[in-house]
Amino acid sequence: MNGKVIICGAGPVGLVTALRLARAGVSVCVLEKRETINVASKASTFHPPTLDILDRLGLLEPVRGRTRVVRAAQYRTVAGPFARFPFEMLADLTEHPYRVHVEQAEIARAALDALERLPHVRLLFGADVLSVESADGAACVRFWHDGREQALEADFVLVANGAGSALREQMGIGFDGKVYPGEVLRVITRAPMADFIPGLDGVTYLFDGNRSISLLEMHDCWRVILRPSDAALDETRRDRAWVEAVLRDVLPAAIAAPPVDGWDLYRASRRIASRYAVGRAVLIGDAAHVTNTRGGMNMNCGMHDGCVIANAVLRALESGDVAPVLAAAERRHRVGSTLLAERTDRSVGDLSHWAERVRAIAADPREARAFLVETSMLDMVDREDIDAI
Repeated sequence: MNGKVIICGAGPVGLVTALRLARAGVSVCVLEKRETINVASKASTFHPPTLDILDRLGLLEPVRGRTRVVRAAQYRTVAGPFARFPFEMLADLTEHPYRVHVEQAEIARAALDALERLPHVRLLFGADVLSVESADGAACVRFWHDGREQALEADFVLVANGAGSALREQMGIGFDGKVYPGEVLRVITRAPMADFIPGLDGVTYLFDGNRSISLLEMHDCWRVILRPSDAALDETRRDRAWVEAVLRDVLPAAIAAPPVDGWDLYRASRRIASRYAVGRAVLIGDAAHVTNTRGGMNMNCGMHDGCVIANAVLRALESGDVAPVLAAAERRHRVGSTLLAERTDRSVGDLSHWAERVRAIAADPREARAFLVETSMLDMVDREDIDAI
C-alpha cells in the first residue's frame, strides 16, 4: 500500500500503532524526543481485546517469559474472598480469555525490535516535534533534530506523545479535567503474597471499609496499589518505615506485612481531549485521554485508539478520502469521554457499598458475564477492528 504516516511519540501506543501500519505496507516515520524508549515502570495490565491485538502483531511471544497470565479476578474483605470472576466466561468473545501482567516497556521493546527489521520504517530519536499542520491533502510536521529544524510531510500524523503533549495545545485542542484527590502508592514486594494472604488470585481487590487495595502478581514480584489515608499522607517522611506502616494499616487480612522492595507515589488525573482530530492529525493514547490508573485501562484504551485509527488510515489511503479517519476519531472520543472516564471514575469514589454490589453481581451468571465484559474492556473496541489486523 502506498502512503506515509508520521507518529509523534515512541511509547507503547505509538510503537504498536506504527507496527500495525508498517505491517500493512505503509511507510512510517516515528519521531521521539527522548534518546531511547522510556523503560520506567508504568502500566502492567493487558486486557483480552488488547491481547488479541498484540498477538496478531506478533508481540506476545517475544515477552512470554516475562509475563504472568491471570485466569480470574478475586474480590475479598478481611474475612476472606466473597466473589471470583473466571475470565474463561469470555472464551466465545476473545482469543485470550485472561489478563496478562507485564511491564508496558516490554511491549514497547518488542514493537521497536519488530519495526527495526522493516525497510520502510524510519525511527528518529532525539527528535523534538515543534508543530503539526494539516492541509487538504497532507500534514506537515516540523521538528528539531541533529541541531537543526527539519520538516516532513505525510498523509496523516498520529500524535502519541503523552499527556503533556504540547502538540495537542498547538492544534487548538482543549484538555480539561481534574486531578484526583490524594496520591497513589505503589509498593513492590518480591515475596510470595500468598504467604501473607493465603488464597490470592493473580489480580485481587481487597475491600476494607471505604477503600480498595489492588494486588497484582507479576512474573517476578507483586504490586500492591492503594490510596493512603489523608492522615498517612500528612506525614512528612516518605521513607521505607512510612511505607511499611501504611502496608500494615491497609492489609489487615495479612498474617504479617510483606517486605518492601520498592515503591513510588504519584497523582492521577482525569482529562479528555475536547476532540481527537484536526484535519489529518489525530490524537491517540495519553495525548487524547488520561484517567485513574487502576487496571491499566487508560493504556489499554490507547492501544485500542491506535488499532482503530490505523485501520481507518488504511481505508483512507485506499479511498483517498479523509472521512474514515475523522469518523474513527469521533468514535474513539465517545469511548474515551463516556466508557473509559466513567468506568475509571467508579474506583475513586465512595466504595462503601461497592463490595455488596460486586457480591450480588457474582451471584447472577448473566450479570457476572456482563460485568466481566465491562471490566475486560471488550465493549470499548469493535471486534471488526481487531479482526482487520
